[in-house]
Amino acid sequence: MNTQTIQLAEIFQSGMVLQRDKQLHFYGTATPESNVSVKIYSKDMTLSPVEGVCKADETGRFLATLPPHSAGSGFHITVSCNDSIVTLEQISFGDIWLAGGQSNMEFFLKYEKNWETTKTLPVNPDIHMFNFPQRAFEGHHSHNRYGYGYWFCADDEGFDMFSAPGFSFAKELQEDLNIPIGIIGCNWGGSTASAWVPEDVLKDEKLVRYLNEYDMEIRDKDPEALKQESLKAWAFEDTKEHWEQFEPLLYGRDYDWQMQYVKEHAGDPQHPMGPYNMNRPSGLYHNMLKKLIPFSIKGVIWYQGESDSGDRAPMYDTLMTKLIEDWRKEWQDDFPFIMVQLAPFGKWLECGNDGYAVVRAQQQKVADHLKDVYLATIMDLGSYYDIHPKEKMEVGRRLALLAKGHVYGEPILCDSPRAKSASVSGHDITVTFDFADGLYKTDAPSDFKVMVNGNTFVPDKIQVVDDKVILTVNNLLISSNDSASVALAIENYSQVNIFNKAGLSAAPFDIRINNITI
Repeated sequence: MNTQTIQLAEIFQSGMVLQRDKQLHFYGTATPESNVSVKIYSKDMTLSPVEGVCKADETGRFLATLPPHSAGSGFHITVSCNDSIVTLEQISFGDIWLAGGQSNMEFFLKYEKNWETTKTLPVNPDIHMFNFPQRAFEGHHSHNRYGYGYWFCADDEGFDMFSAPGFSFAKELQEDLNIPIGIIGCNWGGSTASAWVPEDVLKDEKLVRYLNEYDMEIRDKDPEALKQESLKAWAFEDTKEHWEQFEPLLYGRDYDWQMQYVKEHAGDPQHPMGPYNMNRPSGLYHNMLKKLIPFSIKGVIWYQGESDSGDRAPMYDTLMTKLIEDWRKEWQDDFPFIMVQLAPFGKWLECGNDGYAVVRAQQQKVADHLKDVYLATIMDLGSYYDIHPKEKMEVGRRLALLAKGHVYGEPILCDSPRAKSASVSGHDITVTFDFADGLYKTDAPSDFKVMVNGNTFVPDKIQVVDDKVILTVNNLLISSNDSASVALAIENYSQVNIFNKAGLSAAPFDIRINNITI
């Protein structure tokens, strides 16, 4: 039987998970203007199949919609057109989450702090992973060597190349919900959020800078010369030899080794900005994300922002707001969006941390103002000389806590302690927190600051009493006429030692001091 006239989008494969309790969308190409039938068969074949029928357009594109289906495993699907048929086996229904962002979401399990323990865990057949192939332009055959472009479980060789926070998140949810969980990695190290949205989003007056800078970059360049320079760089970067050397630079080695690598590889081919650069405006949207729309998902977890720091940091709230709104519009689904706030970081390779504190504040702003957007704080997990914190299983746990509490409605403590008010009496500033059950302090440093009339004071003593942190500044007296505030972790590199009983570190804040008692 000829099976070549049907080509499903690559996300549709045997061993996949489909989203439970939502309409299902199957899409791909078939014989132009032909009828396409999609049927889902029960595992024991005793029930009539669920069917969706559609007609391919004049180019062969089709989109079939099927009714919602409850959670379960062991189904199979047929997609037929004329005398051709494609069969998918071992299909599960559960919850699908998309793991998006840059290198801290892409971060491979094999470099995670607890990998030696994680790799010995029993294989959970109800956790299914899919790494979407990284493609910078149409026709790009990327450096991805294994673990990309197919569904797999933890017994596959691709497991060690999957997102550590993504897997941890899926593991926490599956063990709690007891349903199949699918996690789709759609991310790329070093990517700005502007690469993950369509051009129309970037025409906003606050974001058009991304388009203008791109136009300026390529304006005087010869297109053919730019293409050849780009392809030469990709030919170098996509080799196995390059990636075997480069991966440890990204995730595994210490600062001295990293700097030596940079010195030795200073002459390596570089990607010029242009139509073949993965970080050009809207590039990854067209070549990766759009291929997944409208595949039904439960929601998104997102770890990104490093590449939008610096002088672009003040526009990050607009960029992320527009990204979330656009994704929801294109999926026609107001799904939850759970972000990771940037961890503390000093310097890495030739990268600095300029604007990190601003990005964190912008991330909090987005979470506070957009419906069903939540923020995981990891201010205790950073490293001064490493832009890639290694405790990614803990990052996944915190993301999963937010999902359990806010998305699945479990009555748990899932948010980081948030300062809600501050008062002063004599030398003591009292900060009262929300989400403060079991509030406690560790012996690690913590960057509290008290600002009065432009002068900064560091507390001499920090105490925790119930839902309050009491800061004592021995040489401080504040009057009712003073301009005073208290802050935690508002520098680009900061440390935090305040936690609640869920093990969640306090979120950065900067609030006015009221109720001044002399």
